[in-house]
Amino acid sequence: MTRLDKETIGRRIAELRDARGWSQEELAERLHVSRQTVSNWERGKTLVDVQSLAAMAGEVGRPLSELLGEEQVRAARQGTEAARRELGVIYGALALLWVPAIALDLTERISGTNLLWVWCALLVVCAPLAWRAWRLERDYDLRVTREVARFIETGELPTGNERPRGHRVLGFIGVVVVFLLVDALLDVIF
Repeated sequence: MTRLDKETIGRRIAELRDARGWSQEELAERLHVSRQTVSNWERGKTLVDVQSLAAMAGEVGRPLSELLGEEQVRAARQGTEAARRELGVIYGALALLWVPAIALDLTERISGTNLLWVWCALLVVCAPLAWRAWRLERDYDLRVTREVARFIETGELPTGNERPRGHRVLGFIGVVVVFLLVDALLDVIF
C-alpha cells in the first residue's frame, strides 16, 4: 500500500470511531489491540491488518467491503500477501549469505590472508536487504522475531495484547555478544 492508502484508511477509522463516540482506548479494547496501535492506524503510520479490519467491521455493524470499499480491501489483502512473500525471500537470502560468510572466515583463518574486500562486498549485498526487511517490519508493526515468523508463515499480523515488553536494543546487544563469542571461539580453534 502507498502512504496515501494508509492515511485514507486511517482517516476512515478515525471517522467511524468518532461517529460511534468511542475513544481510541475503547476501540483498542474492542479489537484487542493497544491504544498506540489504533493511534498508528489513524495517523497512517502502520497498516491495519485484515483480521483487525474484519473485527472492526463487526464492531461497527457494517460489511468490510462497505467499511473501506472493495478496492481497498482487495489492495490490503494483496499488499499483505506481497509483503509476506517479500519478507520470506529477504530472510531466506540473508540466511543463505551466512554460508559464504562462514566459509570466508575459515578461509582467512586457515590461509592467514586478509579478505576485507570480500567482507565489504557481502556487506553491500546484505545492507539493502536488511534495510528493506526493517521497513516492512515497521510498516506492518512487527516488533519481535515471533511476530515476524508468524507473519511469514501464516500472514497473521500481531494483535498487540500478547506482545512482550522486551527491548530491541538489548536483543541487538545479545546478538552482537553471541557473534563476538563465536568469533573468539574460532580464534581459539584456528
